[in-house]
Amino acid sequence: MKFDMGFALAVLVVLMAFVIFASSSLQPNYRLTNKANNKSVNISMEIADNDLSRMRGLMFRSKVIPILFVFGYTGLFPIHSHYCPGEFDAVYLSQDGKVVELFRKIPVGLDRIEPTKPASFLLELPPDVTDAIKIKVGDELSWKDLKK
Repeated sequence: MKFDMGFALAVLVVLMAFVIFASSSLQPNYRLTNKANNKSVNISMEIADNDLSRMRGLMFRSKVIPILFVFGYTGLFPIHSHYCPGEFDAVYLSQDGKVVELFRKIPVGLDRIEPTKPASFLLELPPDVTDAIKIKVGDELSWKDLKK
């Protein structure tokens, strides 16, 4: 059986289109809480819990939206900011939701944002969400599905 690169590319484009258009909602679906100061905000947040959604992140979107990356294990997870719609914050979290590292107002076009502390989750947030609940290193965050 011969590998058809054109077919593989077409399948990838269809999958990306599905992720782009079918995975976002406009209604708030999560309550993000900073347990250190008891501040909360209801947001429309995507969960990136598979390779395709983690690979896409904020790329090719019309605006910065909250995304929670679920890695499934603890490690160092560098990111970049190419093809992102604007500046964003990267909040690295431990397995229990503690902020272990925070990168504020990451500009578009950086080749590599390199965390130095192991994390299990990454929240990519619009800076105004970070400001609203006053996130800082050491805080404990939680997220609750509003539809459950």
